[in-house]
Amino acid sequence: MSGFFGTTTADVVATWVAAIVTLVVLGALIGERRLFGWSQHLLAGLATGFLALIALTEVLGPRLVQPLAADPAARPDLWAGVALAATAAAAPWLPRQLSVIPVSIAIGALAAFALGGAVIGTLLPQLDASIARPGGSAAAMVAGALAAVLTALVLIGFLHGMPRGRLLSGAAGAGRWLLIGGLGGWLGFLILSRLILLVDRIGFLLGDWLGLAP
Repeated sequence: MSGFFGTTTADVVATWVAAIVTLVVLGALIGERRLFGWSQHLLAGLATGFLALIALTEVLGPRLVQPLAADPAARPDLWAGVALAATAAAAPWLPRQLSVIPVSIAIGALAAFALGGAVIGTLLPQLDASIARPGGSAAAMVAGALAAVLTALVLIGFLHGMPRGRLLSGAAGAGRWLLIGGLGGWLGFLILSRLILLVDRIGFLLGDWLGLAP
């Protein structure tokens, strides 16, 4: 099957649309930025619409609208949430003294949620993995101790603006170098993943679209 001889009309149309979008994106490599910019706007619009649909069907509908419709008097906290959301949505047309309150609450709640997720999802599991538990193998204990030292050095590297001696300064410098190395490895992983996507798209064009590759 190829883009010229598909099994069904829907397969042919889907293959051609995917091929055209792929060529538009790859056109940025040869300097065609206008079509690439349009594709970026299309992607941003589709992603925004998808997130809005998820928010309506998975959050606002089952957790806000349905409980209020079932028993409006049982959940006064939800009415406060409705008022907060309405005020935040109408913030551009309200006086600053009134609109700054819900916007500040929303930003603070979002920051607290992100910080809590970072602590619970990243920091605590990292500290738990670095604990050397009794009864394990020597290699596991060495690995746990090394992970604890590296974690401590990276955390110390975030200390700024406080008096510290030579030992603490050296530990903070080592932590920052470890952080730079981790960021470099992460960027290398991103580059490798993008190269894999590029090879996959070229294979799609040659195989699924043109039918030149098996």
